[in-house]
Amino acid sequence: MSSLADRYIVKEVFAPFLLGVGAFVVILIGDILYTLAEFLATRRVTLEVLLRLLFYKLPAILVITLPVSTLIGVLLGLGRLVKDNEIQAMRLAGMSLARIFLAVVMFGAAMTAATFLTNEFISPWANHRANNLIRQAAFGAAFPQVREQIFFRGPDDRVFYIGDADDRRQVLRDVMVFERSAPFPKIITARRAEWDERRWLLHEGVVRELDEQGFTRYEAAFADLEIAVGLQAGTFFAGQKTPEEMTARELRQYLALFGQGDAAIRFAVEYHRKFAIPFASLIFALLAAPLSVRTAQGGRFVGIGLSIGLLFVYYVVMSVGRAMGSVGTVAPLLSAWMPNLLFAAAAGLVWSLEEGWLKAAVAPLRIVRGRA
Repeated sequence: MSSLADRYIVKEVFAPFLLGVGAFVVILIGDILYTLAEFLATRRVTLEVLLRLLFYKLPAILVITLPVSTLIGVLLGLGRLVKDNEIQAMRLAGMSLARIFLAVVMFGAAMTAATFLTNEFISPWANHRANNLIRQAAFGAAFPQVREQIFFRGPDDRVFYIGDADDRRQVLRDVMVFERSAPFPKIITARRAEWDERRWLLHEGVVRELDEQGFTRYEAAFADLEIAVGLQAGTFFAGQKTPEEMTARELRQYLALFGQGDAAIRFAVEYHRKFAIPFASLIFALLAAPLSVRTAQGGRFVGIGLSIGLLFVYYVVMSVGRAMGSVGTVAPLLSAWMPNLLFAAAAGLVWSLEEGWLKAAVAPLRIVRGRA
């Protein structure tokens, strides 16, 4: 009985889940098309390039839509079962609410795994391909833009980090250069830099040499410093990667490489977000399962409205947490997991009320008087 009920519950949840995935994919693709409409209309971007870009952006879109659609699927799917007294029938057959909701929790766990695997193994590769299309167009003047949080490896065993790069003005900000081939590892930081052909001119920076234990053995400030990058101006970003193009393992390597500092804090925030975002699917399932009982009598519009409200709160908290973590106001781990912790606490509160209104809401009183 339980196995049959599990399959039936998942089937009911899966239909609105797929509807949510389709709706949000269309919305996000529409947003990309709106952004690129001018370039497509003026033929600065061909239709073939646009289709390739949309294809490469699809995994990143799915990483966002899978948790969102889990919330919608659980609220609407379980809500329908409650409204039609099917949850009550399962309880009459001897299944507890916790056992009934187990199928939904397992569905949320499966979506967490799917989101993590997509975000870790498919999305970084696809994002890199998509951004390379944009970079190629940028150097062709189709997409002059400011890009943020750039990593790439250069000649002479150097690793570069750039806070943001303005392609049109050829200006870099928040630059870090890690040199490992020197007798002592060296870190060069600068507030601003200009690039031209094979050289960078750094402004307002500091040079630090590190000893074997990673402590600073020498430090000197500079007003201007010229370094030879060894790459042509149009190609020195060819191997670059932003955090969205990196796996958790790569982010952890860069985090260990640059150690402390503002850039390292941003790496840490993005590293923890690699795990926090997929985990939202399970958190949403845990919260939506009992809430679906409460909202069932209001119909689908109440469920959709509640979904939109919860998602708005979640992404506001996520944005605030990310901003606070990036500037060091809160620890990177807390900033990444802040919305999940908030919603997990809300789910715990709702589940703690199971003996009260939650059981009463689905008690089959109309079928067997006095049985709850």
